[in-house]
Amino acid sequence: MTGTADTEAVEFSKIYNLDVVVIPTNRPVARIDEDDVVYLNEDEKIKALGDEISDAFKRGQPVLVGTVSIEKSEKVSAYLTKRGVRHEVLNAKNHAREAGIIAEAGAKGSVTIATNMAGRGTDIKLGGNPEHRARRKAGTDASPEKYAEVLRDEYKKWRADYEEVKSLGGLYVIGTERHESRRIDNQLRGRSGRQGDPGKSKFYISMDDDLMRLFGGARIKGFMSNIGMEPGEPIYHPWLSKNIEKAQKKVEERNFEIRKHLLEYDDVLNQQRKFIYEQRDAILKDEHLTERINNTTGEMIQSALNDYKSSSRKDAIKAQSEFAEYMMNTFAYQLDMDLESSENQNLEHAAAVLADNLKKELDEKKNLAGEENLNRFIRFQYIQSIDKKWLDHLEGMEALREAVYLRSYGQKNPLTEYKIEGFQIFDTMIDQIREEIASRIHRIRITQNENREARTSRTMTSMSANHGSMNAFSSGSTGGVQPQRSASARGSEPQSVTVVRTQPKVGRNDPCPCGSGKKYKHCHGA
Repeated sequence: MTGTADTEAVEFSKIYNLDVVVIPTNRPVARIDEDDVVYLNEDEKIKALGDEISDAFKRGQPVLVGTVSIEKSEKVSAYLTKRGVRHEVLNAKNHAREAGIIAEAGAKGSVTIATNMAGRGTDIKLGGNPEHRARRKAGTDASPEKYAEVLRDEYKKWRADYEEVKSLGGLYVIGTERHESRRIDNQLRGRSGRQGDPGKSKFYISMDDDLMRLFGGARIKGFMSNIGMEPGEPIYHPWLSKNIEKAQKKVEERNFEIRKHLLEYDDVLNQQRKFIYEQRDAILKDEHLTERINNTTGEMIQSALNDYKSSSRKDAIKAQSEFAEYMMNTFAYQLDMDLESSENQNLEHAAAVLADNLKKELDEKKNLAGEENLNRFIRFQYIQSIDKKWLDHLEGMEALREAVYLRSYGQKNPLTEYKIEGFQIFDTMIDQIREEIASRIHRIRITQNENREARTSRTMTSMSANHGSMNAFSSGSTGGVQPQRSASARGSEPQSVTVVRTQPKVGRNDPCPCGSGKKYKHCHGA
């Protein structure tokens, strides 16, 4: 739903598979679009702009001036101020007043300087905006009845202003230079001539403009000077307008290729993102994650046995030792079978036996911890690993994207290289996540509650407590703490003791019991 998508129809079709259909306006367009006016340099153009805006201001015709940047808008504003032309500037610096500026941009004698003017969410009404005026006059706290009464009065005044501005030619849109995109120029022109109202649009161009300099502005400038073009003299010719439009098309095509190229790179990462989040969501919903672990374990064992089979032809003893070490390091599984007796042709049976043993071990853990608890633990491990490795993967893909451009020097397509290596890195990451979690789940050991309580009790018993009481400072006094020891422990190394406190504990900030007047922590508690 935009009136300026026709110039971007090719991009909509190639990238988004969308067709663009131009719908006729509600009422015939009465706006007059004049040919561009071209000047030799920036100063001559600014002077001509000031003359044109000043004349329209004196007539009372509303003017909308479109600029390509805030810098240019401030430059035009400073020149109009010198000329004594009252105006408003609409850019990012005064966005808070944006609604009020736009509401009155069509009033008689108004001059508005705007940066990259698009819809701004409202039409510019000729003669001003009666609703805005009524709301400002009635106040924001006015009742609906009060507002309706004020609106009726303002609407009558607006009808007279509307007819007067209409007779002056409607809104006059002036572009200070052409944008790189025809779409933005069309948006600026489209502010005038709404709903069949009269209007006028015109672009002022100099050979110093960015777009003109890109496409031979200096050469044309020299040619015009050589044929005797006087300073301040403009050029009116449809040929120039057509060539400027061709220049805009070239810039649009270049920008389109850049966006398309970026999108092709983003598609690689987007496919990976879709897959990783699908797997993540599936893990969050899966209530039998032990089956995933068993499948991964079987694949890991089969892969390790295949490596063993190829290595055992050279050195069978070393190969079996390495395989046993792999099983211990990966699954904490002690290998107790002779792979050589399987005669290598029956390694599939050996893989099935090992996988079955590890599956039984996992079932034991499930019985000890409970299926729900174990499933929750596995889910947490999966999600934690996925999130961490995905962030690392994004950084790796960004580094690959920056480095892959150099391969064009080797007559290789950087995009193809990015796709191939990107998916290799992604597949490696997926395998690492699966194998890491499978190994971790098999390596953990579940301890029953009673065993943990007994171990905790033994640890607590082996700890000895030595605390002095407030009476321990007196010479020859044993204080109020009496260590209780068994007869066999007396005269030997210190054993665990039971502390019995007979007097209250002295706090670190309490006065020291020795009578020094200092705090306990600064005296005997130091």
